[in-house]
Amino acid sequence: MDDHPTPNGAAAGGAAGAAGGAAGADAGAAAGDAASKDHPSERGRTSSGAAQRLEPDDVWRAGGPAADRGAALRSAHDGAGEVGLPVARAMIRKVLTRLFGGPPFDPDADPGDPGLTGPGSPSWIVIGEPAAIAGGLRGLLVQVAHPLAMAGVHDHSAFREDPLGRLQRTSAYVTTTTFGSTREALQVSMRVRAVHPKVRGTAPDGRAYRADDPRLLTWVSIALTSSFLAGHRLWAPQRLSPADEDTFVAQQSRIGALLDPRVDLPGLLRDAAGQQELREGRVHLPMIEDGTLPTSVADLEAVLSSFDHELGINHQGREALAFLHRPPIPLAARGGYRSLLTGALGSLGPELQDALELRWPAVASRAATAQAGATLRTMRLMVGTSPSLRAAEQRTTSAA
Repeated sequence: MDDHPTPNGAAAGGAAGAAGGAAGADAGAAAGDAASKDHPSERGRTSSGAAQRLEPDDVWRAGGPAADRGAALRSAHDGAGEVGLPVARAMIRKVLTRLFGGPPFDPDADPGDPGLTGPGSPSWIVIGEPAAIAGGLRGLLVQVAHPLAMAGVHDHSAFREDPLGRLQRTSAYVTTTTFGSTREALQVSMRVRAVHPKVRGTAPDGRAYRADDPRLLTWVSIALTSSFLAGHRLWAPQRLSPADEDTFVAQQSRIGALLDPRVDLPGLLRDAAGQQELREGRVHLPMIEDGTLPTSVADLEAVLSSFDHELGINHQGREALAFLHRPPIPLAARGGYRSLLTGALGSLGPELQDALELRWPAVASRAATAQAGATLRTMRLMVGTSPSLRAAEQRTTSAA
């Protein structure tokens, strides 16, 4: 049925459409061919070997191998400056702005501030890759698999009247908490947190839900974290080391832990020393310290598994899927968008595909992820580097 894209349908669309149909987090270095990477196992989980338990002050730290690799990737992909075809770049960025809104943070704010994770960190590398575009779409699909999460969206979101609004807000949150200054990351976390107490009710199956429930906060966080990581493994030109993957998980969980109402965000906003302590991992974050949110790949896989019995889809989830399958985007962008969406669906493990009632044969999933890789390569060649990544790098090198 046309509402559920298939690998054959995803292959349609010319180069302009393939490049223009991106959706998910803001991204823009180079992407690799999914066909040459090992296909992720169930839920997009591939083993990283023995998990490395990180000390708190290692979590936010930029530098080391990740920083060197980030610089090497930028050098290899950017050349002397921003690459890409100027005409195509302008057209595609117009489409991306329509999908996700304008830049969500001020590149001139807080000069010298490294943000929560900083240049060269695994978070900058992963979210700064085009693979994060398909990874972000994958994260939205994973979130749909939880009926309580979808009940909150259905009952309290205006996505039927403003279908792009939630996508834009999710993109702005991810981009700002990753590339914005520390103050801006705290501010966007406060805005999200201020909405949560109003988002509560009863799902169609009779279960109560509330957006500030640590269990639901965990699901939304790990859906994105696991999907960005799965996308990077599949489509980025260079994989992270196991240690850097653990650091990525820990960094994203610490960002997610700021949505916990027990964390004093207003106090941190007023306290420059407190912001420095936050960057160094010395601020009390209950959802990290009690193990609710994962701090390694092994922890992430265990937490994902703990949700197995809670997943499924109902009419509310199907409505959300229908929007993802047919967003209001220009005709020229639809071929590429469907390629990325189908690749995201193909990257899901069997249990998540079953939860969404979209089970494919393994060969179809591999074909879909390979096609998405080709789309991402074309996009990178036409568009160039991520404006958000470049703006963040410029801020960190500016004099305070």
